[in-house]
Amino acid sequence: MPTLQTEVWVADIKEKLFPSNAFQAQALDDSMFVSNRYVNLANAGNLPRVKRNRTTIPAVMTKRNDEAINYMVHEFTSDPTPIQDIEEIETAYNKRQSVLKGHIDMQNLKMANWCQYAWAATQSANIIRTTGSTRAAVIPGATGNRKAITLSDIFRAKGILDDMDVPEEGRVMLIPAYMYNDLLAAEKTSLVNLQTTGESVVQQGEFIRLLGFQIFKRGKRNVLSYTNAGTPVPRIATNNEDEEYSTLTAANAAVLFWHPDFVRRALGTIKVYYNEDDPTLFGSVFSTMARAGARKAYSDETGVVALVEEA
Repeated sequence: MPTLQTEVWVADIKEKLFPSNAFQAQALDDSMFVSNRYVNLANAGNLPRVKRNRTTIPAVMTKRNDEAINYMVHEFTSDPTPIQDIEEIETAYNKRQSVLKGHIDMQNLKMANWCQYAWAATQSANIIRTTGSTRAAVIPGATGNRKAITLSDIFRAKGILDDMDVPEEGRVMLIPAYMYNDLLAAEKTSLVNLQTTGESVVQQGEFIRLLGFQIFKRGKRNVLSYTNAGTPVPRIATNNEDEEYSTLTAANAAVLFWHPDFVRRALGTIKVYYNEDDPTLFGSVFSTMARAGARKAYSDETGVVALVEEA
């Protein structure tokens, strides 16, 4: 019976794994290595020089120095949930589905939060600030005012990627939902005008592509955020067991721009742990575990730009 029960749980998981937080798929996939503690990779080093009408023979040889990169695969585990009536769980599919969905949703959320943090730009050349009108801070814990996003801010992010020679096809942006709505409210006429040149795409009333960027949105409680330092620093919980952000009144939400060829991720499937009829709990209990990791593909952060709110 435990084997059959496990198969039932896993069948549900396969249907619901990663139904949201779809931005994670926009990356080079290292999931085949997710069972390892670290994903170890190599990036090609310097390119060869090319000379026109070479006069010096033999040519000077230049050794290519490849760069070794790696990133850690983390273990994400859900708090166990006791089930008092295992027979009801086996026969009432909707209840089982609801309980399991809660675990999967939180697993997805926490892994996605880590993923966006791991991809966040940290170098000053890759970080720009918003320049719009003043508005009240929105993300939880933040106080005071922030400058809103403008269409020109997105043009600036595009320009940085252009200067990096990042391919135009396939670029992505992850934007807080309220910043998307601010942009739509303030720049709606300009955005609609961009449709005539093919620089914006509307589907069912929503802009799904802008200036070559496919748009993904997240709610204010789980957006990428930065400190307000001279060079803003991306935020993540310092306690490995608690991925909730600590309160920071000076926190600033951010839009992340990238190309999938310049970020990496490894996402595993969810494993179910199930203990039926535990005599100490007077019922049954289950929990879930998944492994995931992510990083920028290049140490110089080529292909990644962050637009951070200006305080």
